[in-house]
Amino acid sequence: MGCGNPSASNGLKQETANRDTLLSDTFKKKEVIANNISSEVDTAYSNTILSYKDSIDNQRKTLRKVNKSLEGSSEGGEAILYLSGKDTLQMNITFYGETGKSVYVLYLRNGHPVFYIGTTTFYSEPINISKDVKTDSTTVDKIILRNNAIVSWLQNGGKVKDKYEEKDQEIRDLYSEIQTLIK
Repeated sequence: MGCGNPSASNGLKQETANRDTLLSDTFKKKEVIANNISSEVDTAYSNTILSYKDSIDNQRKTLRKVNKSLEGSSEGGEAILYLSGKDTLQMNITFYGETGKSVYVLYLRNGHPVFYIGTTTFYSEPINISKDVKTDSTTVDKIILRNNAIVSWLQNGGKVKDKYEEKDQEIRDLYSEIQTLIK
């Protein structure tokens, strides 16, 4: 048994569909606005960190420099720390291996990495075979971090958009390892 005027029922269905579309569009617009705000905040934060990095680079000659030898790779390594008072502002870490080397530069703020540059170089053959070893490949990662999470990641100049969690963990592990090695 029907419940009254079929055209009224169709009108109600249309109103409901219009309302649902309007709500859906509103949520999509709010999501776009939230994403844009988040992107603007990330950009502003990234610019602040890059300015901080430049500031440390400019005052490096006035910072206390500490050199340390590291054991932690097949051919050893070295650390150069730049300190202001008791605060470490920059760590330059190099690990040597038979088939390449890894160089990490960490800029620290309040004891936490905020900017990371990792350069990994692979040689065409083990270094102990020839003194004239050629570079086979080099990968350069530049990463801005906030609260130990990646905000921005460039690899060889191109933007990386995935694998953030893996790289976050890799950087945390590296920083922890470095702290252990330099004590």
